Amino acid sequence: MKNFIALIVSVMLVLLLLLGYSTNVNSELSQNIVRLHVIANSDTKEDQELKLKVRDAILEHSEKDFTQKSDVTNQLETYKEIAQNVISENGFDYNADVEYGNFHFPTKHYNGISLPAGSYDAVRIKIGDAKGRNWWCVMFPPLCFVDGTTNAAYAEEKLKSTLGTDSYDIITSSKSGSFPFEIKFKIVEICGKLAKKDKVYATARKD
Repeated sequence: MKNFIALIVSVMLVLLLLLGYSTNVNSELSQNIVRLHVIANSDTKEDQELKLKVRDAILEHSEKDFTQKSDVTNQLETYKEIAQNVISENGFDYNADVEYGNFHFPTKHYNGISLPAGSYDAVRIKIGDAKGRNWWCVMFPPLCFVDGTTNAAYAEEKLKSTLGTDSYDIITSSKSGSFPFEIKFKIVEICGKLAKKDKVYATARKD
């Protein structure tokens, strides 16, 4: 019986340590990364093409070498103006809604970089009814390029100078066959998904 209790206690301690580890990594990623999220008016070909044009215009403006998150947040009015101009120039009368907040994202793989599911700060641009397919990338550190691609070498250099060693290793090693980091990545990913469910449940109870 004592051995069983000791086993249970050990398992609980391990789970607590893993939860704490995951929380720290998610927090570091959330504090140091800003994502760009563009949502199209609908899934029609024209609306999807418009989404990409808005994306390209925003990224072209944002290719300057941002050094801190405030460089992004200070541009929100400019982003709205850019998006609205692109929409009008292409003959649409949609409204562009630009907001900055903390949003949940699923796991996403960019060339050589993998971001686990979790909550991240993001610039969200909603075009018109915002009911179409969306597009996202990492705006800070500036990893997105105008064509929507990510240069892995450039991205890793920028991330390395921004993130702690643990977080950097996890998101750049998880797809390289490095077994320990694959496990760590999955732990962070799973806990990020659980955190989303807890957040939704807490909101439901509050309402």
